[in-house]
Amino acid sequence: MKKTIYTVFVLCGAFMFSQEKVNDTVKGAKTEEIQEVIVKAQRKRQFADKAVYTFDKEALERARYAKDLLRTLPELQLDPVANTITSTKGGTVLFLINGIEATDLQIRSVAPSEVVKVEYYDIPPARWATRADTVVNILTRSTETGYVFGADVSSAFNTGFVNGAAYANYTKGKNNFGLEYSLNLRDYDDRRVNSMYDYQLNGKHYRSDENRTDHFGYTFQNVALRYTRLVPDSYAFQAKLNMDIFSRFSKGVGQSIFTEDHAHEEHAMFKNNGSDYVIPKLDLYYSKKIGEKDELSINVVGSHYTTNTSETAKEWIIGSGLSVYDNDMTLKAKQTSIVGELAHTHDFAAGKLSSGYRISRSSISNDLNNLAGYSQYSVTYLEQYFYTEFSGKIEKFTYRLGAGITNIHNKSAENTFDEWTFTPKVILGYQLKNNQSFRFTGSYSPVSPWSNALSSNVVQLAPNIVQRGNPFYDHSRFFRIH
Repeated sequence: MKKTIYTVFVLCGAFMFSQEKVNDTVKGAKTEEIQEVIVKAQRKRQFADKAVYTFDKEALERARYAKDLLRTLPELQLDPVANTITSTKGGTVLFLINGIEATDLQIRSVAPSEVVKVEYYDIPPARWATRADTVVNILTRSTETGYVFGADVSSAFNTGFVNGAAYANYTKGKNNFGLEYSLNLRDYDDRRVNSMYDYQLNGKHYRSDENRTDHFGYTFQNVALRYTRLVPDSYAFQAKLNMDIFSRFSKGVGQSIFTEDHAHEEHAMFKNNGSDYVIPKLDLYYSKKIGEKDELSINVVGSHYTTNTSETAKEWIIGSGLSVYDNDMTLKAKQTSIVGELAHTHDFAAGKLSSGYRISRSSISNDLNNLAGYSQYSVTYLEQYFYTEFSGKIEKFTYRLGAGITNIHNKSAENTFDEWTFTPKVILGYQLKNNQSFRFTGSYSPVSPWSNALSSNVVQLAPNIVQRGNPFYDHSRFFRIH
């Protein structure tokens, strides 16, 4: 069988998609043009912790790839700008194919006929609870021998907008090889920016109303090479080499009206900034069936890269030329990160027991030159997560009971924070009738601060206003009941 599909969409430019799948054993060709694919023939089974979708024959035949099936789920939607699937409730969505993390382009390379069912978790299982707000797992059957490839480009030439992607996927027996490339380019030479700061300081009222025009842009590229070997009911192995290439810039000039109580001044300014990095990442995954009831999974991800960031800004009084502030910052940060995970599942007659351990460590070395002078400092983020979870069903009553221990160890330039937190989770559900259920959920979890929150870097934003992190900040805790 040979299948080729093309669609065209105009957005001040062109949007094009093509995909071809070739099997080694069947010859012949068929080409057809379509405008849009909307698949609605789906069946849903609702459980306490997830919804399971299956699709009928007609729906599978009408879809171009697995992504067309996902976009019809009521909980998911297509972002037309990024051309990616997102959750209607917001937050981070983690996509899996047979339990292995997958990219948007990888999902496109899955033929609809290979999709057995889709599992949608609006409350992620303990294994992924610290990584995503929603988990979507696509379960597939063994693929045919052959290859799939496709590409699409969307652009708006008058605003410097280009999104492009290409992928190729080859399957032979139990082995699969994948190659992916994506590009997101923005280049706006007439972006209008308005910033307003209104504040009280030392008993006086200040207000800064800025209007700037800048040349703004960024280029993000991703290249991925993937090898997967899947032996049904035995083991799965995947090795993925991924590289993110990113650069951005902003060069702007403008004016502001600065007010101190009832006195007004006209200011002029320029603000330039930029950053770049190249992140190579190696991702190794191995899952092994042990007997009929046990499965053991190991996942290791490592990366090492350097980020360069610069910012130059100046503001002065137009009449006198007197400087209001002069900001000059350069930062070179070297980062090494490693993530390791060990997970085990066991099937009992009454349900499934999942247990595991996850460790994430990032070490960042900074060379900084800013308003406070030159400095060198290091920051280390370490998070450990132990968990166990049991899910089962008794007649119409379903449940998921989980308990975990999270350790956050952050060492900033000024402070070291170390704390262990008990993180329980309870999900109780009762099936009222088909596709309807009553559910209660409760959870308690810590959230580690991001790197900028702990940074001692100082950046001038406006007259009298500077931005800096808090090296003494520890972490937040969330308790949720639904």
